[in-house]
Amino acid sequence: MINAVLRTLFIICLGITYVQLREIKTNEPQWDLLIFTQSWPATVCIEWKEHDHTHTCNLPSNKDSWTIHGIWPTKLGTIGPAFCNRTWHFDPEQVRPIEKNLEQLWTNVESGTSTYALWSHEWNKHGTCAAVLEPLNSELKYFNMGLNWSQKFMVHNILQASGIVPSNTNEYSVLDMYNSIKNKLGVNPVIECRKEKSKNYLGEIRICFSKTLDLHDCDGVLNLKAKMYEGKSILTNCDTSQGVLYPHYPSNTYVNLYKLAMWLQWFTI
Repeated sequence: MINAVLRTLFIICLGITYVQLREIKTNEPQWDLLIFTQSWPATVCIEWKEHDHTHTCNLPSNKDSWTIHGIWPTKLGTIGPAFCNRTWHFDPEQVRPIEKNLEQLWTNVESGTSTYALWSHEWNKHGTCAAVLEPLNSELKYFNMGLNWSQKFMVHNILQASGIVPSNTNEYSVLDMYNSIKNKLGVNPVIECRKEKSKNYLGEIRICFSKTLDLHDCDGVLNLKAKMYEGKSILTNCDTSQGVLYPHYPSNTYVNLYKLAMWLQWFTI
């Protein structure tokens, strides 16, 4: 009789444990790929200033440097998940050992906002979802992975090898940019443009990784439908009927002239 009761209790305990484990698994953020997004700071700056002409930009000292936007866990065919743990807030102390590198490579171009605004947003929204993977399960690991990938997959060098270099006059085709990245990395990227004054500006290049952190095609991410362009299927929001500008960083000469003009204006009042 006692053995039967113990056996029944054991079975009940097993059932409760199974249910608890299943609930934990169900509550885990579900996603398929990681999107590693790099931004071209000159375009970010142009867009930032278009929103308000009083805005200024914080640009990396290396004028060839693309900057990191984020690492985004993504479920195919949709956007997100996001904000997977709203109690796990960004803590600047956790990234203090790599802060100088983050300032140069994960730069908050939008001057006038908090130094930590971009990092805080990326961790709270995306990092807490990526943290289900052991290599990304802390702030330090998450941001350090971005730094490592930015050095391993340098967009400037990849494009430059195909003759695609920053210019305020030359325009490039989306196909040329796609081929440059595809030929180098062997996977389909996402090419994102910003539209300003009816012109295409190269804004971001996104490459994808599997949960094992291997390069992977970005096909199926962000509800972005591929566009057929000269026989190639390309993931892009760029207007393929026109070329794409890959602008230079703002020249210090123009900045100094602007400051001089402001000083002369004040002096003559």
